[in-house]
Amino acid sequence: MPRSIETLMKRRSATVKVGLLALVSVLLLVFVMIWLRGRGLTTGDTYTVFFQDVDGMREGAAVQIMGIRIGFIDTIQPTRKDGKYYVAVKFTINTPEIKVPKGSQLSIQQSGIIGEKFLEITPPQLREILLTTFKMPTQTIKAGIPVKFLYQEGLVDVGRVERVETFRDDNLIRHKLSYRITRPGSELPVDPIFELALSNQQQYYLRILPRKVEDVLRLPDKNLAFTIENPLRIKKFLEIQLESAEALRLTNDKINELLSDETIATLNGTLKNTEILTARATEVLDSANQLFKGAGHDLEQLVKTSDGLSKNLIQISQNVNGLIGDPNLKKDLLETATSVQQSTKALAEIMRDPALKETIALSRDTAKNSSELVSMLKHTAEDKQLQSRLDNSVTQLNGSLTKLSKVLDHVEQLSADDGKDLKGIVKDTRETTENLKQFSKKLNGRFTLFRLLF
Repeated sequence: MPRSIETLMKRRSATVKVGLLALVSVLLLVFVMIWLRGRGLTTGDTYTVFFQDVDGMREGAAVQIMGIRIGFIDTIQPTRKDGKYYVAVKFTINTPEIKVPKGSQLSIQQSGIIGEKFLEITPPQLREILLTTFKMPTQTIKAGIPVKFLYQEGLVDVGRVERVETFRDDNLIRHKLSYRITRPGSELPVDPIFELALSNQQQYYLRILPRKVEDVLRLPDKNLAFTIENPLRIKKFLEIQLESAEALRLTNDKINELLSDETIATLNGTLKNTEILTARATEVLDSANQLFKGAGHDLEQLVKTSDGLSKNLIQISQNVNGLIGDPNLKKDLLETATSVQQSTKALAEIMRDPALKETIALSRDTAKNSSELVSMLKHTAEDKQLQSRLDNSVTQLNGSLTKLSKVLDHVEQLSADDGKDLKGIVKDTRETTENLKQFSKKLNGRFTLFRLLF
């Protein structure tokens, strides 16, 4: 009996040992599996992100940050969001101490050529840009100024400038800006434009714009925690490569067309013409240099003359300023202006006199009558028939006087009765002569007035 109890105790002891060994082995296997899958006994934050395609990544895949495993994929499920289909990927960080930076980029990578897929987290990297300004106040361009992207909704803050280095080059100032984009979903456009702009608060910021208007995107979802980079399938990659190859082929064809014999001959002709044109341009420049050298003396004389003219103008300006500043001149000018004003007032009073107005009217009528008389005299003086008649009258008068003197010689020989008749004739003749003399005097007076007027 004692022997059987001892045997039973030995069997129980062996069973317990085997059980303990199995339990330890199972626990060790569990720990190894957890370690191999990147899992830990403690867990940190859990995140859910949306991909358009996971490219064959499985649940339980590793999550790495800069090549270090920090977690694992919990679930991968297709879902619908905002009318579009996505793949919801939920992953967990192993340790609470590890915090994924906001705005980090998530991408699906592959270990090796045929290795398994895993989720790679890339923190936002520090980028550098060199900008050149002209005498811009550098004290306001410093670390901490915002970085803004242009979206369809307007300019939005996406990060900060963390370091600024300034270099001066004559009048130019070069700024080396180190910035970091931390807003989730914000990606740099292709070949962007970088500018230093001034806000309404008179503070500078780094503005990033796309080259084309059609490249302006909509503002990303504000609830995003990461920037998602969707994987590129091999098929899509090959299609892009084929499109690139086709574009390259078309480019080569165009180049071959451009490099044809005719084009090369045309280029050779163009080069020859360019050489000839260059030679002629050189000759023209030489001629121009000689002309400038020959005209140098004339230019110097012109400059000297211009200097002398400038000095004379300065002297004239000084003289004019002296005249203007002379108090006696000012006094004389004031007195002259006062006298002119008084004379003007007196003349105005004289012009308002009704007797003077009547006199002026009479003078106007007299001048008019004189003008008419002069016109009549001028017409009379120019009348050739009247002049001819006057000459004939004078000639006849002279003949009559001659005959009269002859008659008087014979009168003395006449009788008394004949004398009486003759005296009557003489008396009549005398009266006629007096009338002719008066007429002649009047006519001579008119001719004299006519001569004085003309």
